[in-house]
Amino acid sequence: MVIAGAIVLAGIINDIFLDGAAPGDLVGALVVLGLIYVARGIFEWGRSVGAHRASAKVKRSLRERVVRSVLAQTARGRPAGSGDLALTASSGIDALDAYFSHYLPQLVLGALIPLLAVIWIATVDPLTVVVIVFTVPLIPLFMWLIGTYADRATRARWLTMRRLGNGLVETLRGLLTLEVYGVSERRLDRVRWLSDEYRKQTMATLRIAFLSAFVLELVATISVAVIAVAIGLRVVGGSLEFEPAMAILILAPEVYAPMRKAGSEFHAAMDGMEAARSMFAVLESDTSDEGSRVERLRVPEPPVGAPLIVFSGVSYGYPSRDGSPSVTVLEDVDLRINRGEHVAVIGPSGGGKSTLIRLILGFGRPIEGEIRVGDVLLERLDPATWRSMIGWVRQDPFLVAGTVLDNVRLGTATATLDEAAAALDLVGAGDLIPRLGEIIGERGDGLSHGQRRMVTLARAILPDPALLLLDEPTAGIDTDTQLRIAASFGRIAEGRTVVTVAHQRVVVDRADRVVAIDSGRIVAPSGRDRR
Repeated sequence: MVIAGAIVLAGIINDIFLDGAAPGDLVGALVVLGLIYVARGIFEWGRSVGAHRASAKVKRSLRERVVRSVLAQTARGRPAGSGDLALTASSGIDALDAYFSHYLPQLVLGALIPLLAVIWIATVDPLTVVVIVFTVPLIPLFMWLIGTYADRATRARWLTMRRLGNGLVETLRGLLTLEVYGVSERRLDRVRWLSDEYRKQTMATLRIAFLSAFVLELVATISVAVIAVAIGLRVVGGSLEFEPAMAILILAPEVYAPMRKAGSEFHAAMDGMEAARSMFAVLESDTSDEGSRVERLRVPEPPVGAPLIVFSGVSYGYPSRDGSPSVTVLEDVDLRINRGEHVAVIGPSGGGKSTLIRLILGFGRPIEGEIRVGDVLLERLDPATWRSMIGWVRQDPFLVAGTVLDNVRLGTATATLDEAAAALDLVGAGDLIPRLGEIIGERGDGLSHGQRRMVTLARAILPDPALLLLDEPTAGIDTDTQLRIAASFGRIAEGRTVVTVAHQRVVVDRADRVVAIDSGRIVAPSGRDRR
């Protein structure tokens, strides 16, 4: 359409100024020219819509992959900075819009339109092609030279923005502690300094972008001027006819414009390109091999009293950032948990008790030994199906902003109000039933620590899990609440397999069997003697 428009417009100008055509004689040509520009508009609209849809699809896919990767890494104990992740998963991914919806389509046009234009011009005036061949490469050359410098500046700016995001999140999260220790102003000074650095680097990047636009515009203008002078001299000398010369002059700016615009879009897309590096760093650091498992076996249901979970020579160490094992947390653990049994796991802090729970949940694989569910390796079970059979209460109660009811049925959205109330009553939290519709803040603001524990315990038993994993369910709460929760253990454990990590005697005494772990090893024989 670009080439056709130039040819038709040149013909109209030739007919008017050289042939003296009457307006009525040009109706057909003007209609054709109008249709060409309408077609160009339609194609441009289609390109824009298609590019934005593709961009939205890519961003949605990337955001989902990043979140899944972060969830997997967090489950294995390797979470990244909250501010960094928030920046990458939100504005970082949104910055890719300029790359996919503007820069890439313009890059294709920047390669396609000059090529087609040069092919047509070569059939009319080969000498002009020589000028174009010598001048067009100057634009990508300057794009590369300036882009190299701009890339370094963008990387530095993005790094500062990530540091600013992490620093701001950490400051907001620890405001109370910073104020108590009298270092809040010092922390705020650092946020101010990072903000100022980000401002300076942003302005430096903008200066590079303006310089690039000026250079590319200058190269394109001079190139078109050279073509115009060369054509004009030959038209005056009679070696080139007016109509093709006019078509070439109309088309010449279109040869350089797409490449010049691609250079401008490149700078707008650099934030997205730098964000992509951060995203792929997150994705590539996910060493999970769940996707490589070919066979997905159903979860076995052994009879009551038969082994449900069996640890055989299990050793585990939390991986470091480079993926290699760090200090071993569990070492040569042999443990059998029977179906329908309540096992209490005791031992000093840092001994490996919580790690045992994480391995049962499938958040990590042993570096040595194996874990079996019935007679099937845990790693061969579908993680989602296996975890759907488990109720888990973690050390630090996790609650979201919303109603008490929302938090009780967080993992069981289809549960009714009566079912949620029955779960609270089962764990001894009957006083919270009238408050099911009450709004609480983030992390359970509005509830006492004991009430938060009871809500998470009710949440764990609401879906009626076959296996219940309780990691310090009574830690950090008052004695009365401890007794209420402990008193409910008999009802909670009925018909279920329960593994409880605990220090309090009031909890341990409710178990059928006690297992002691210290420094990653089972140090006492397991049995019914809990003395």
